[in-house]
Amino acid sequence: MTESQKLTADAFVNLYEIQLRTEPVILLLSDSVTRTWGGRVWEMFGVQLSGEKRSADDEETRPKLQLINPEGVFSTLVRQRLLDRATVIRYRLLRDHFEADVQIYQRRMWYVSRISDVTAGQSITAELRVMTEGPNSKVPARQFMPPEFPMVRLS
Repeated sequence: MTESQKLTADAFVNLYEIQLRTEPVILLLSDSVTRTWGGRVWEMFGVQLSGEKRSADDEETRPKLQLINPEGVFSTLVRQRLLDRATVIRYRLLRDHFEADVQIYQRRMWYVSRISDVTAGQSITAELRVMTEGPNSKVPARQFMPPEFPMVRLS
């Protein structure tokens, strides 16, 4: 009985890395508390990814990334079109791995295809596409490294 009461519905933590295409700016956002993970500080921020689905024949939908925009902090990025084609990387990891700073995670990558909705001072919604969709796309090389491949050693 005691163990069953310890269970929580928030087993996963999602971390978002947003890399602007034309500027050397990287935003590190967390959907839970601000914490250092992987040697980098991930700021707690209102961020949500919705509509992510993959079919049996490996077709993917275009998910939407919604960012809270308090006092218009991202409005300049939208006006100057700096979010266009930005890379969005989501790291999904277990809460225990997050708290223990263990580098075991699932990683997904998209790019911002367009900003679909801007609510002044409240939120920004961006439509995402997989990296291999669209003109001039390149398939990223497969990385053979731990923890997926424990027999590989980095030196």
